Amino acid sequence: MRPLRVLLLSLVCASWPAAPVSAAEIEDELYGTPKLLALKIELPAAQLEALRKDAKAYAKGTVREGDKVYANVGIRLKGAAGVQLLDRKPSLTIKFDEFESGQFFHGHEKIALNNALQDSSYLSEAIGGEIYRAAGVPAPRVTFARVELNGRDAGLYVLAQTPNRDFLSDFFKKTKGNFYEGKASDVTETLHLDSGKSPKDQADLKSLVNAARENDLNQRLKKLGTVLDVDRFLSFVAVEVFTWHRNGYVLARNNYRVYNDPVSARLVFMPASLDELFSKVNAPLLPDGKGMVSRAVFESPEGRRLYRERMTKLLGTAFKVETLHARIAELAAKIRPAAARDANETKAFDAAVAQLRENIAQRAKFLGEELKKPAQ
Repeated sequence: MRPLRVLLLSLVCASWPAAPVSAAEIEDELYGTPKLLALKIELPAAQLEALRKDAKAYAKGTVREGDKVYANVGIRLKGAAGVQLLDRKPSLTIKFDEFESGQFFHGHEKIALNNALQDSSYLSEAIGGEIYRAAGVPAPRVTFARVELNGRDAGLYVLAQTPNRDFLSDFFKKTKGNFYEGKASDVTETLHLDSGKSPKDQADLKSLVNAARENDLNQRLKKLGTVLDVDRFLSFVAVEVFTWHRNGYVLARNNYRVYNDPVSARLVFMPASLDELFSKVNAPLLPDGKGMVSRAVFESPEGRRLYRERMTKLLGTAFKVETLHARIAELAAKIRPAAARDANETKAFDAAVAQLRENIAQRAKFLGEELKKPAQ
């Protein structure tokens, strides 16, 4: 749960006579304004050895930020290459209340430190997440940290919000619905349940699959609308295609999450692992992807029409090149001192940032031209 301070803010905001204020709109001291933190992480030798034996079990360590000391925090490795990178630059999950109840880091019980080894600009997660949220799709927020690990400078990290109930509360009124993680699997398979009380048969996902398999293409979208937040899904798909999230749901049925919103009783798709975006500027407007739900939408004439409309709309709003370029410049200026520690790193970082800017511009231009062509 969030600290009392944040909960009180939520209650105060909710009592105002103006329009409702969501938790996402309440200033968050960690993610509200991206910044560059300085963190020192200490893991005793015995705890390091424990991580080598079991990368996913929390070891006990200490995190320091300036004069603030967080003792007895839980630290585990992230990613398939976690153990191999332990002596260099591992991605980490840190749970501040794992061994000490009530301990929070800037109001959050858990954070992820991503090494961004696939992203020399360090900006994909930040820019990608902002694009999704601007399009109305829930996505984790990020900030940045220069990390020292057992006295060794591990360099710049992307400090990311973890997908838990605190994250869900930024976007949904109720957070006790089924929250699934999809990784190298589709909704036709049994997904990992992060939270909620889904029965073993995952009936909500089965209902989605049945709707997506509706043979009558003229009725398919209507049937999907009874179990899926179709409006948000259209935006989700459009952002995945615009950013060319090649390890996401649409293209690879990989790295995504699904939440069963108790209020609407509909499933909401959201992204994960946004460290590799905009790799192909001339990728097709209507890709032959692997995600069965997105394929079901593309196969429907009404689905294709609505998708094209949504892509057109977002190109003038969430995908606006000038806005994204300005945001990239702002964030790059903040993290450049930590990302560029010597001449070689400076050159590589500046080149990666410039390439990201160029890829976004070219991607928007290409899709705009594709949308001018007659629909098929």
